Amino acid sequence: MAHLHDSGYKYLFSHAELVQELLEVFAPPGVSELLDYSTLRLESGNYVTPAMKPRSDDVVWSVELQGERIYLYILLEFQSTQDPSMPARMLQYVAALYDHLLRSKAVGALEGLPPVLPIVLYNGDARWEQSTELFDLIRTHPQVLKAFQPRLRFWLLDEGAFEPTQLEAMRRVVAAIFHFEHTPDVEAAKRAIRSLAAAVAQSPFKQRIDRVVMRWIKYRLQSKMPGLTIPEAEELLEGVTMLETNIDRWKAQAVAEGLQQGVQQG
Repeated sequence: MAHLHDSGYKYLFSHAELVQELLEVFAPPGVSELLDYSTLRLESGNYVTPAMKPRSDDVVWSVELQGERIYLYILLEFQSTQDPSMPARMLQYVAALYDHLLRSKAVGALEGLPPVLPIVLYNGDARWEQSTELFDLIRTHPQVLKAFQPRLRFWLLDEGAFEPTQLEAMRRVVAAIFHFEHTPDVEAAKRAIRSLAAAVAQSPFKQRIDRVVMRWIKYRLQSKMPGLTIPEAEELLEGVTMLETNIDRWKAQAVAEGLQQGVQQG
């Protein structure tokens, strides 16, 4: 199930407009205003880590920051439990990215390796409590060895840590997506979809992302509400009313079937 969820997010964040939205709202403070979003470029995410494990589910972009190209490694993490070894995993992935850049001659060691901003997008129900710093994982050691220990920190985006009202107030597409992902019931899901449609409507990228978001919301609703009739509308702005109507019908049918099952069991 986590892999299917990863695929949906990989689809979303394979579009430059939504990556720009993600960074404008959720990047580390001081980063977004330095980026030239017109230079965003989707990079190959298919390479082999030093542990000889292929990586293909994550998303890698490059973008210019003050005239220099940097790399954004977006790790999609949708496990039910937190992974305390995440900093070590991210070190492998960044090392694999550097290895790929060097082997493909995209960069040269003499000219210097490009900076990388590692981002972990976490969707679990429990709040993330593990360290985001590799150095914290290393056992206590003599001070003389401190300079030789590897250091890497990733930027954590724990979707569920944001309050629904906080995400709604942002009035941004990616914030509304995070809101939808953590709705506790059908009515909250409908409200989140309305917020998502409103955010798409006022986005400067409306024409380019409307169909992208609609395809994703259909994909997610089919897993959240099995048996839901999905409207044929291709754009979210045209199909939001039909989606709400079909969700209401799905809820009524689920309630009726639940009552009938209760009668039969009784």
